[in-house]
Amino acid sequence: MAAITLEWLDADDPRMAEVDAVRHEALFAPFGLPRVDGWDDEGVDKRHLAAISEGRVVGYACLLLEDDGTGHVRQVSVLEDVRALGVGRALMDEVMAEARRRGLPLVWLNARCTAEGFYHRVGWRTVSGVFPSGRTGMPHVRMERRVDGAASAPQV
Repeated sequence: MAAITLEWLDADDPRMAEVDAVRHEALFAPFGLPRVDGWDDEGVDKRHLAAISEGRVVGYACLLLEDDGTGHVRQVSVLEDVRALGVGRALMDEVMAEARRRGLPLVWLNARCTAEGFYHRVGWRTVSGVFPSGRTGMPHVRMERRVDGAASAPQV
């Protein structure tokens, strides 16, 4: 596989159509859910990060700048054929770098329990019990990471 490049995209970038496909394929297709492209991508509070390989989008993460000064990471998606190749780690490293550039003290996300181990390996801590979330109803946990790299709370 060719090298992965990361690129911050504007919401009106034509490659956001590819992002829509990646999000659906990674987040909803495995559950037989229909494709819905109404992702609410507009706004200066949303930063869109695409992982690109050989000219195609293979991964994505959104950093939502919250009113309370924190960052909310959403819709982390990596296509199955490139999983375990470092795409997810690269996305999360760049999200943290962007949070640092913006002076955010803390970032958080709601992770599917099946992805919790991945997030632990890249420096995140679980800060909640399990709850159902989103269109899938899959079990999730809230996870946080201090932008300076320190744990935000003990792992539960």
